[in-house]
Amino acid sequence: MWKYIAKRLLLIFGVLLGVTFVTFSAMYLAPGDPAEVIALARYGQDLSTEQIEAVRAAEGLEAPFHVQYLTWLHHLLHLDFGKSVIDSDDVLEEILLRLPATAELALASLLLSLLLALPAGVLSALKQNTLLDNVCVFTSLLGVSIPNFWLGLLLIWLFALNLNLLPTHGYGTLKELVLPTLTLGTSMAAVTTRLTRSSMLGVLKQEYIVAARARGLDESTILFKHALKNALLPILTLAGMQLGYLLGGVVIVETIFAWPGLGQLLVASIFDRDFALIQGCVLFIAVLFSLSSLGVDILYALLDPRIRYDQQD
Repeated sequence: MWKYIAKRLLLIFGVLLGVTFVTFSAMYLAPGDPAEVIALARYGQDLSTEQIEAVRAAEGLEAPFHVQYLTWLHHLLHLDFGKSVIDSDDVLEEILLRLPATAELALASLLLSLLLALPAGVLSALKQNTLLDNVCVFTSLLGVSIPNFWLGLLLIWLFALNLNLLPTHGYGTLKELVLPTLTLGTSMAAVTTRLTRSSMLGVLKQEYIVAARARGLDESTILFKHALKNALLPILTLAGMQLGYLLGGVVIVETIFAWPGLGQLLVASIFDRDFALIQGCVLFIAVLFSLSSLGVDILYALLDPRIRYDQQD
């Protein structure tokens, strides 16, 4: 296992190196003069050529591409993500300041998704081709088809504007968490329900389930001890991907509900053309997604004793 983890960490390092190159290249090739953008943020609209050239020299923007990239990479290896060009705040500190809000929303949404999807998917599989199964399938299909931004606006219209039960935006209280969690959790639950149903149907047809029933085991033991445990493996993969996606900052939902997380920070930095903050956010999101993927692989081995990564190596 430790050999596999070390191997995966090396692969993650290679992936992150590629992310840094792509991100820096995109910022380098973006339209406009970075020196002018930084100078505008620092000195206002009335700029002189001398001010722009002074910023270019101070930030090292006159250097060739590879020199700028290697310099930025050297700073990253020392956990120096740079300074925001707008307010000169430390980029890493700003990201870490926004991370708790994103983590809170991500965990709440994932928990709601699993609480809705697992029972619905299991019941749908057990009652295949019945009215309950058809309702679950139709509801999950509807949930997959509705875009997050439209669902969020619909929930605001219903619960905030018409019923006046919940706030439309904000952060810090349970009420303010409800609408963004519903928006993300219900849409993810639709996908997870379909996968749970499909996985359970496949497991229930396996020979060891038939043998367990032939030995006279009761259905609850077969369901929870044998079938559900094995059906959880693909669901775990999906949940890990969803968690990485959520921790990366759900851009549209955080923007709609003014949720002060990584997604909203990334959107604001794009509008402000804050190159250092954009690069820092993208890299940090890539790190979170890669680590969540590694965590899922480790949980795989813990849940299924047949999986031994070191033997596979």
